[in-house]
Amino acid sequence: MNSHVPASDFRPPADLWALVPVKRFALAKRRLAPQLAPPERAALAKAMLRHVLGVLAGCRGLAGILIVTSDPEAMALARAFGAHVLPDAMESGTNAAVRAGMAALDRAGKGGVIVVPGDVPGITRAEMDAVVDALASAPVVLVPATRDGGTNLLAACPPALMAPSFGPSSFARHLESARAAGREPCVLHLPGIGRDIDVSADLAALPAALSPVLLRARPGAALPLPSPLEEPLSL
Repeated sequence: MNSHVPASDFRPPADLWALVPVKRFALAKRRLAPQLAPPERAALAKAMLRHVLGVLAGCRGLAGILIVTSDPEAMALARAFGAHVLPDAMESGTNAAVRAGMAALDRAGKGGVIVVPGDVPGITRAEMDAVVDALASAPVVLVPATRDGGTNLLAACPPALMAPSFGPSSFARHLESARAAGREPCVLHLPGIGRDIDVSADLAALPAALSPVLLRARPGAALPLPSPLEEPLSL
């Protein structure tokens, strides 16, 4: 389901980047503590990030991927997929990491950004292609979370068009922020991107098709890294 008012003078950017903020694996998914031990939560976070990066790496229309993190394992995984890494030296939370990434892309003259969380194991290439297509007629695209009123994807052209405000009830805030910037956002309801993994109910509600992603989260699972891209991305 889509709802937006096209901007007649808008054209999709040729230099569109994905931005993924990543918390340290050891600190991730604490609300799953009743179900998962710390090593299992860290392994789950890594497996989900790996899946997200694999989807983004195959997405048409993306010029590059930028990961903002302080986790050495996440950095290595990102680089294996050909992504750039911006160290999250301050570790001040998701919004601070996204602001830093947006600012870096804006300074580099990139045309647009798609902020994607690292914990959406249902994300598909078709959903990402739908986001890229939507940017052909709207400079802001939002995907709401399936619960808590949050935002699970924010795309903006240019990258610094609006400030991020992720968290519970952030979807309404992002709508207001886009409109305050004079842009009517395109809203996409995408079930894969819309469902992140934060609490035990999220694990229970995962469709069976996602079991391979979760199986990779078992501690000690062998996960060969992809071959690096032949040509490095330029930021």
